[in-house]
Amino acid sequence: NDDGIDAEGMHALARRARTLGHEVVIVAPNFDASGTGASLGALSRQESVVFKTHRVEDFDGEAYSINGPPALCVILSHLEAFGSVPDLVLSGINPGLNTGRSTLHSGTVGAVLTAQNFGSKGIAVSLHSEDAILPWFWDSAADAAETCIGVIEKAEPKTVLNVNVPALPTNSIKGLKWARLAPFG
Repeated sequence: NDDGIDAEGMHALARRARTLGHEVVIVAPNFDASGTGASLGALSRQESVVFKTHRVEDFDGEAYSINGPPALCVILSHLEAFGSVPDLVLSGINPGLNTGRSTLHSGTVGAVLTAQNFGSKGIAVSLHSEDAILPWFWDSAADAAETCIGVIEKAEPKTVLNVNVPALPTNSIKGLKWARLAPFG
């Protein structure tokens, strides 16, 4: 996701995908890359992409950070820098909405759009809280992601979903609704 390797939402999403039986490899920026869209950052032959391995609590898969934005994480993954080419890119759980115009600037969404360019499927997941002091309900967003994983597994290649979830307990959410991208939010 675009919030960096230590992002709590990303860890919740990775743990959920593992409990569903998926092989999960985390590759994330080593900094907060919010607002980077599908940018790659400064690339040149003189500078190497630096990576570091990480341990994520209650997650038994591999985790890496790089000195680049989410789109570069996806490109390197598709070039098999961290194992085989991913079938599905999960991005998020981002704390904050990615709707309307903000979708174009979201590093969370930029990651799945980059996956789409490589022929993969992707799901970007974001969580909206009306008040930052309230609980984030990462599990509610992970529940929505789980439902969407089931949908996208049956979808055509290059399918991406942008999922926005209210920060409420799962039993307070009325369900998923398909929507078009709103022009203003």
